[in-house]
Amino acid sequence: MTDGPHDRVITSQAGLAELCASVSAVGRFAFDTEFVGEDSYQPEVCLIQVATDEFQAIIDPLAGLDARPFWELVADPTVETIVHAGSEDLTLCWKFLGRPPSAVIDLQVAAGFIGLGYPTALSRLARETIGAKLHKSQTLTDWRRRPLNDEQLAYAVEDVIHLPPMYHHMRGRLETRGRWAWVIEECSAMCAPAVFEAAGPRQLRRLRGLAGLNRQELAVADALLDERERLAKRYNRPPRTVLRDHLLVELARRGWTDPSRMRTLRGMNLSNADLEKLAAAISTAKSSPPELWPTAKDEDQDRDEDAIITLLSAVLRDHCKHHGVAYGLLSNKEELRATVRSYVAPTETDAVTPLRIGWRGEFIGRLLERLLTGQAAVRIALAGPKARLTIE
Repeated sequence: MTDGPHDRVITSQAGLAELCASVSAVGRFAFDTEFVGEDSYQPEVCLIQVATDEFQAIIDPLAGLDARPFWELVADPTVETIVHAGSEDLTLCWKFLGRPPSAVIDLQVAAGFIGLGYPTALSRLARETIGAKLHKSQTLTDWRRRPLNDEQLAYAVEDVIHLPPMYHHMRGRLETRGRWAWVIEECSAMCAPAVFEAAGPRQLRRLRGLAGLNRQELAVADALLDERERLAKRYNRPPRTVLRDHLLVELARRGWTDPSRMRTLRGMNLSNADLEKLAAAISTAKSSPPELWPTAKDEDQDRDEDAIITLLSAVLRDHCKHHGVAYGLLSNKEELRATVRSYVAPTETDAVTPLRIGWRGEFIGRLLERLLTGQAAVRIALAGPKARLTIE
């Protein structure tokens, strides 16, 4: 295949520039990537598939291209970017450009607002929206190997070619229901810089095995995450291969600052110099002011509050089911807890808790207010062999 933007493989910088100019002129495009991330700090992007209503193209970064012009498109607020389950693909924009993506529409998110579920696989979504059948024949392909054959290239294009017509189909349904603005709001939140930042509470809470750690130990775990990230970047390895999660949590629990003791843990393969860095991070975290320590989960629990949250969750799930909105998009336990507390002991900032603003406030704000202020009651209504919750 030769260079050019239309249904071709881009292997030169000039071809990439031509493609980006064509996409920018159209003002909307879909993309997907094939990348390998299991053995390096930065994922190795092997292919970038692009589709508009008019043409498709495949960018081959392994041909020695500087892909920055493409990521500039993803970050351009004047060009709409279509993805499906695009969190990992969008993270690449942050990693390689240092800026967040912009003007993104994730079709998996959109599906959750028209009763198609969330999360929903691309193959199912393509079938239920435009009747397309996808053929998953290359799921184990090593995309780093060259040359790629026609079957592999066809498979790569299939991951993206259906996204533009799916976008138009779903947008029409969403606009009819007055929910297109909801999709834009939710997808914009996906592109906030904080979403892509490696450090902080979001990364800490993704660690398994934190149960039982006190606040000081959580502070140590947070510091170890930062140090692990630095080591991974220096060695060009995925962070979890530098220091396994369970070892990191165990170090946080024990609080050791002696490298010789740290080495007694099975699977600890770091050098003495690296263990010294971990020990220094642990020591600094242990001596940090208590007011800076993260909140432990068990310190934030209340049995009566948990019972209310369980009831609210059931009511909201039922509400979502009957209005074609995926509960997975709506809320989580922490947001429900914050909302309950905003009514029980309100503060100046409680009016902006996530479930009281934006599309969530529009969708369930009044319902939550009625429930949490005693204006409504929850009942079980029997209808033949079935039962459902009702609000009176």
